[in-house]
Amino acid sequence: MTNKQVRGRCLVAHSLDFRTAGQRFLISLRASNAYSKTYLSSLEISLALLSSYAEENDWPGIGGITADHIEEYLIHLQERPKWFGEQGQGNLSQSYIETQYRRIKRFFNWLVERGHIEGNPLDLIKHPYVNQRTIPTVSDRDMAGLLELVNPRAAHSPKKLFFCHRNRALLYILWDTPSRREEIASLTVESVDWDHGAIHVLGKGRKERWMTLSYQTLDVLYEYRDIRDALRPDTKALWVSYAGQPMDANWVYKMLKRLGGRAEIENLHTHRFRHTYAMNALSAGMQERYLMHEGGWSKIPETYFRTLGPEHIAERHRELSPVGRLARLQKEVKEPVKRRGRL
Repeated sequence: MTNKQVRGRCLVAHSLDFRTAGQRFLISLRASNAYSKTYLSSLEISLALLSSYAEENDWPGIGGITADHIEEYLIHLQERPKWFGEQGQGNLSQSYIETQYRRIKRFFNWLVERGHIEGNPLDLIKHPYVNQRTIPTVSDRDMAGLLELVNPRAAHSPKKLFFCHRNRALLYILWDTPSRREEIASLTVESVDWDHGAIHVLGKGRKERWMTLSYQTLDVLYEYRDIRDALRPDTKALWVSYAGQPMDANWVYKMLKRLGGRAEIENLHTHRFRHTYAMNALSAGMQERYLMHEGGWSKIPETYFRTLGPEHIAERHRELSPVGRLARLQKEVKEPVKRRGRL
């Protein structure tokens, strides 16, 4: 590349504003067809917030952005109220700020790959610290309370009966699988393999996988299918309204918030069910490789092992302890000797 070409590229980068660069970045990701609509929407919001801040503070074009600019924005996020214009509502969480850091860094990595800038300013910024908290799960008692709220026997109208069957089927699937919201919300009737008792989902990176269902979940899902088909909906979507219209991913979020509030379960969401499944599977001794395959993880998050707690670790230790195994073996050897002595 000649000096003239380099100077020309630098001029373009300096004149390229955040909004235009962000739009090109999102177009690039959409063109790859490798990302879910939910992820792209959240990324679009993050870039819009960054662009607004850049415009309000007269930042230069993309080529003139330094680590100082990004650090200024990260501090702004730390000090900003959780809800715009509402003081006293708390600040943004550490995990939210860490997520924004990762999204911005990915955006600048793309700018480097496309030759708009020479280096990523976020390479000079240390990854934001996040407290290593344990992950809340859904207890058996919580689940029992939720199912009581959607018990079809308590329905007093055909419409209420439909809602109970549909919402109960959703809760069973969430409880029975390590699924994500987008994966479950986008299920179709054809996604369910009734012969093998499994559902087919499209996960992150458009990776397909099967998740097995228990016989109890299949029974509940079968009951919902019967009442759903009676509406004769003109759609392949598994989840429909009482009018037979397909439901989007937002209804899952809203339904869990509503039921969680009635059951007095704080911050109930699909990922909490996903965490719960992972906890139960690890506690029961499922091999990590199987769990990774079923949940679509490339790596089991370290927070899951931390959430297991000392009681789960102690239980597994006693099962696997060589001293305990030897004691059980000695007991098995002594018992036949005692029986022979009585003879």
